[in-house]
Amino acid sequence: MAHGYTAQTPAQSAPAGVSAYLELAGAGDEKAQVFPLLDEAVIGRGPQDSLALDRFIRIPNHTVSRRHARIRRRGDGYFVEDLHSFNGTFVLGVRLEPGVWHPLRDGDELSIAAIPLVFHSLVTPAAASTPTIITRSVAAADLTRFAPPGDDAGVDMARTVLKLRAMAQVGIALGAVTDRATLTEKIMNFIFQLFPLAERAFILLQKKEGEAPVPVGARWRDGTVLDPAKVVMSRTILAEVVGRKHSVLSVDTLSDRHFGAQESIVSQAIRSVMCVPLLLEGECLGLIQVDTSSDPYAFREQDLEMLTGVCAEAAVALKNFQLYSDIEGLLDGFVRASVQAIEERDPVTAGHSFRVAGYAERLAEAVGRSGALPPERRFSREQMREIRYAALLHDFGKVGVREHVLRKEKKLHRAEMHAVEQRFLHVRACLEREAWRGLVEQHAAHGLPPDDFRQRQRDIGQALRLEFDRLDRFLATIRSANEPAISKSEVAPELGDAMAWCCPQPDGPPLKLLTEDEHAALGVMRGCLTPDERRQIEAHVADSYSFLILIPWTRDLAGVPSIAHGHHEKLDGSGYPMGLRAPQISPQTRILTICDIYDALTAGDRPYKKAMPPDRALDLIAMECRAGHLDGQLFDVFVQSRAWEPL
Repeated sequence: MAHGYTAQTPAQSAPAGVSAYLELAGAGDEKAQVFPLLDEAVIGRGPQDSLALDRFIRIPNHTVSRRHARIRRRGDGYFVEDLHSFNGTFVLGVRLEPGVWHPLRDGDELSIAAIPLVFHSLVTPAAASTPTIITRSVAAADLTRFAPPGDDAGVDMARTVLKLRAMAQVGIALGAVTDRATLTEKIMNFIFQLFPLAERAFILLQKKEGEAPVPVGARWRDGTVLDPAKVVMSRTILAEVVGRKHSVLSVDTLSDRHFGAQESIVSQAIRSVMCVPLLLEGECLGLIQVDTSSDPYAFREQDLEMLTGVCAEAAVALKNFQLYSDIEGLLDGFVRASVQAIEERDPVTAGHSFRVAGYAERLAEAVGRSGALPPERRFSREQMREIRYAALLHDFGKVGVREHVLRKEKKLHRAEMHAVEQRFLHVRACLEREAWRGLVEQHAAHGLPPDDFRQRQRDIGQALRLEFDRLDRFLATIRSANEPAISKSEVAPELGDAMAWCCPQPDGPPLKLLTEDEHAALGVMRGCLTPDERRQIEAHVADSYSFLILIPWTRDLAGVPSIAHGHHEKLDGSGYPMGLRAPQISPQTRILTICDIYDALTAGDRPYKKAMPPDRALDLIAMECRAGHLDGQLFDVFVQSRAWEPL
């Protein structure tokens, strides 16, 4: 049972003021229903809180949109409009274009999605007035069926209204175009709508400034697409339009002394043609040609004016597109130059951001093909650009990391390791000095016999060799511990012995082999960074975000900062800098994380690690997925698509 209008049976009389109604045919045990129509009614699945009860018709069927269609009365006529419904509104089997009013006649079959209705008018044909045509979906050639016989003025007026409305739509539609293919398609559609007698349309555009326009679009009215490369154009018309920047209208072209002898005109039997340049501030960006082979008088001066208006709108849209492309190129060049400048601070990792961007783009494309995300969540062209820029700039914050930390190769910096090695040499010298000085002092005090002196000398040498061997083992342990480990490793027990060893000094504190800071650095179990240095490196994520949010990104790139900000987050909350969990991490960021880790593992040899084979790197990432750190579903797509391999 519908709610809003009270459904009636056809036998019931229509309420006062009702001059039309919709009939829902019965099926099986269901009874037919009637919905009276007043001045206006909205048809939809759910109740419309903003409308009075007699202003909406509710059809509670899942195929019907919440606000599906609208019917409005004008004079004694009724019109229907589709409200951008998902499953469409149909009149006599033809789907209506959203936002366009279509006249209804008594007995018209109206389908709301899969729900069949019949429109009935209670106004007798004799009393009915001529409906006003306000739809752009009706061809101008069909306007005569809406005007009284012999009413040529009415037809011309209706045609003018139709074209003016279409021209307004041209301006609105072309103003939002940002790519040439869409621009060409939209222009073609508008041409065949505006000129019902046109059979073919051609669009020629400049590829580079100063070059002659070349065909980029050619189509028949029935939708047949012509190969632009095989299009033969009249050189005389092109010279007139492009060279002199004049519009051309030729009626009965075969008899026209200017064009009748042209081979292309004769071979294609063109009878009537319009050709207009795409002019903007005196620059010819291309041209549009419309022709027909069936009617020598298909086009008039009013049509040429209309096409000139379309070309003016198209020229503005084309220039906007060119400017938009220039801005995109400028932004892309700036981003690439900035990334290259940052990576030159650390030549060892140069190319990392560019490789990650390539992996991320290929993985995002593969995700769309694989169905890993639902159709409505697949990445649009704008989102693909977001992923690319986020991948390129994800490490930009490393500009603020001190260079000796950024380039650190081992657990101890080179200067620190050199200081340790010099300390060992100093300790050896001190041990040797103290041992031999003791012998000399003993001999001076007691006058050791030669044999005793030589024996004492041999004992001291043996003791020094043992101590030096011990020091060599300590130094070997330190050098081994100084090498960074990719995975977590245990600290060698000998390192504690080296830390505990000291050399007594008669005139000062005992000499130690390692300082507390050096021992702590050598005790790092994975990688080569101390906790403080790791905090400095990890701060690059927040620094990248702080830099990226200062850029006035356009709406379609507004997600770049947040995507880059989360590339070290883990699904279980163990990542940084915010400790986000799975629901808070976008698919774009998850893609970036996988690609960043893969490149970090497989990149060429670095002082602190060897390049890892792809299979081994994939195994490690798979372990991270099983541990709940990374998105296993996206990683499966990464592996299956082999996104790390260039196309």
